[in-house]
Amino acid sequence: MKNVYIKKGIVLIVILLALFCVYPSSTGFKQDVKLLVFNNGNILYVGGSGEGNYSKIQDAVDNASSGDTIFVFDDSSPYHENIIINKSIFLIGEDKNLVVIDGDFKDMVITITTDDVFVSGFTMIHPHTSHNDWDSALVDIISSENVTIKDSIMHQYEVHYGANNAGIILRNSSYCFIQNNTVITELITQRAHGIVLMLGSTLNNISSNEIHKFMIGIYIEDCSDNIFYMNYLHHNRKGLHINFGYNNTIVNNIINFNAGGGIRFDGGFNSVISGNIITDNGEGDDIDQGIGIVGGSGNYISNNHISNNNPYGINIISINNIITNNEISHNNIGVYCNTGYNNHINKNNFITNKKNGYFEVGILYSRNYWDKNYWNKPRFMPYPVFGKIIGLLNVFRWINFDWRPALKLYEI
Repeated sequence: MKNVYIKKGIVLIVILLALFCVYPSSTGFKQDVKLLVFNNGNILYVGGSGEGNYSKIQDAVDNASSGDTIFVFDDSSPYHENIIINKSIFLIGEDKNLVVIDGDFKDMVITITTDDVFVSGFTMIHPHTSHNDWDSALVDIISSENVTIKDSIMHQYEVHYGANNAGIILRNSSYCFIQNNTVITELITQRAHGIVLMLGSTLNNISSNEIHKFMIGIYIEDCSDNIFYMNYLHHNRKGLHINFGYNNTIVNNIINFNAGGGIRFDGGFNSVISGNIITDNGEGDDIDQGIGIVGGSGNYISNNHISNNNPYGINIISINNIITNNEISHNNIGVYCNTGYNNHINKNNFITNKKNGYFEVGILYSRNYWDKNYWNKPRFMPYPVFGKIIGLLNVFRWINFDWRPALKLYEI
């Protein structure tokens, strides 16, 4: 009897550790989060040798009530299941490296269709491989709020080449926390994505995840007001790609060694890219860059370290953006305004780029504003930024000026 109490005491400690510090306070991301009260529910056990323990996770889910915790032991792993969670529960694995849920290529590994769900401590493998777009995922969150997926490993071993698929998908879901997970594949494959937000998912926090070897690490399609904080996106084809969205915040991430580029917006409006380390992205193709803003307007790019990207540190095909207080160094072209105009490039450090700045604009929209930047060394005279104006019949060489270059490096 004594050993049973000791075992349950250890389980309680693991559960409390899984729940502790779920929501970081330093992001500035405020939400009206509806928290479950852990002490109000019962604990159901899966695996192990205890009397009354379930052998299948889905059986425990089916017999749980809202507010209950399901604790899954590692000694009965792997669990060959496709789990559907349709009630507000905590689902916690004993050890994320040892508690494996294997979808056996039959369906999503975990599908969540209700609010207030917490999942932590698992390795998930082998979802359904489908010919249909977005029919394959390790975790699928559908029309739900306040879902947390935390401290887990999502491993895509095999994907279908003909359809988009993901490690985690949020569809029309809000106030969710995807935190401290490792999302990986064996190799970069066509249309494989790490974390996907779609169908108007809003006010979600995607933070402290490591994502690598995907076609796109994080992909956002027509979603707004989300925060992406302290993620490590590396060795993907693209690190983070927003395909239309408003008011998204990308802050304090490390984004490097992505072959096709670090961050790309296709129709990004009024979003913030700040405090990121964006290095060694791109292989020299004309569409590769550290940061690329294509379409949209009103974005704020500040306090980033952008270096060794090929060919562009920042590529702007957009209007009315502010680029300020960035360290832009050792890129082929530091900032390229590629048909982008009315952008303000102010108070940046340009250091040892092959070209610090360059532009190609239309004859009616010929102006970007370069002001108070540091250009390799202290400058007492205006600094020329060379480029081209493209007319209907001719291409003209043109010059913009930074009329007030900085005399010393900015602290960034």
